[in-house]
Amino acid sequence: MTKATLSHQHAADQTAIQILVSGSLMPPGVSYKLRSALRSLADNTHRELAKRGAKGSFLEASIRGAEAETLLAGKQGVIVLGGADIDPGCYGQAACTGTIYGLNIEADKFELDLMRSAAKRGIPILGICRGMQLMNVLRGGDLIQDIGSDTIHVGSDENSVMVSHLVEIAEGSRLARMYIDKQISVRSAHHQALNRLGTGLRVAAQAADGIIEAVEDSGEHWMVGVQWHPEELSASKQDFRSLIEHFLGAARDHARLGD
Repeated sequence: MTKATLSHQHAADQTAIQILVSGSLMPPGVSYKLRSALRSLADNTHRELAKRGAKGSFLEASIRGAEAETLLAGKQGVIVLGGADIDPGCYGQAACTGTIYGLNIEADKFELDLMRSAAKRGIPILGICRGMQLMNVLRGGDLIQDIGSDTIHVGSDENSVMVSHLVEIAEGSRLARMYIDKQISVRSAHHQALNRLGTGLRVAAQAADGIIEAVEDSGEHWMVGVQWHPEELSASKQDFRSLIEHFLGAARDHARLGD
């Protein structure tokens, strides 16, 4: 690579929208298969950001070395990825099922603090699967610790296998402005779900069985969470592109307004 090319690349990196991508991709006690699946989903997210002209910086939540405020400096958006279960202590409960796996309360506390700090600064936040569940916990909501193995949402014991099902997009939601169809097929793998909705959140999508599939901030802040995995390779590429483009649009608006 020539000096001119390197200089051009550096300039592009300096002007690109900067996105902090947080994930807990090494939860304790889980299989190599699940860890590989989580890494693949993170890689797919970074590829999509790059295609849209954004620069993603990945942060492993379980081994981060700086505080949230420091990590958010110069960032115009935050994505919190999927992963293992959230410690029930984070929403004031004790574990009531043996199906909970991969708990790491320090990673939970860090990602909650990251979203709290980003929200205070008006930085757009996109939560995927675990990221959406953390969003609800942040706002004082809680979770159904196990929805059962005989549902449309579960493909394997530790959710390393995706399944397809339909979700209904709520009229008037931000998601409704992203998707032409109000019923879309999604790819998901989760044995937990939102129960009591957090303060200031509204339901943006539901499955046929009533499980909440997406939430968003009911005010002006761009904060959207989806329970499904739009970044999974078999998911609709158009749906993922639309979601990322709207998120990056909000990030660019935030950049124009200043931090």
